[in-house]
Amino acid sequence: MKKVVLLITILFVSVISTACINNLAVQELNNKAKEYMANGETEKAICRLRSSIDLDTSIFETHYNLGVALIEVKEYEEAQTSLENAIKLKPDFADSYYSLAMAFEGQADKLISGEPKDDDNSQETADDKAKVLSDSEKIKVVELLNSAVDNYNKYLVKKPDAQDKDKITEQINYLNGEIQKYNESKSSSVDDLTNVSQSKSQESEE
Repeated sequence: MKKVVLLITILFVSVISTACINNLAVQELNNKAKEYMANGETEKAICRLRSSIDLDTSIFETHYNLGVALIEVKEYEEAQTSLENAIKLKPDFADSYYSLAMAFEGQADKLISGEPKDDDNSQETADDKAKVLSDSEKIKVVELLNSAVDNYNKYLVKKPDAQDKDKITEQINYLNGEIQKYNESKSSSVDDLTNVSQSKSQESEE
């Protein structure tokens, strides 16, 4: 699947917007993580952010920054969890939805490309894997891509003046084409998920 070639400027945010931060250790851990990310030491940043969350789970910036760092190392499922936690704490921060969309898209890409698991000795190429996706895998891909589209749209709604609006819109159109392709390639015995995704999208808009 086409890789996300969008603004990879999903940047760390400093712990300054959260009121009444009493734990200076949390702020120090976040700032140190930001330094590590700037130096390309992502794993060290992730360790600091996890330690920060252990100290205080209520800081939006920590969850968001951890999600960004996890996307960097392609740990998309864990990134999804972190970003969803960030959104619960601060639902109006647009970049969280952008990053969450990337996490969903990354999960779909892994499934499509057949990235091998630790215990997978298969010699299949990415193209081979893409050709033999089961119907259940195609359904999962569609679900993930629909979630990506939904969050890219939320990002645009919350940030209508975004500089990357045209690129995001282009990516949404591309993903919708991929969704249609995987729906059409499923066996006739499997219900088309297009109507389901459209109804979910309408419900979210309401």
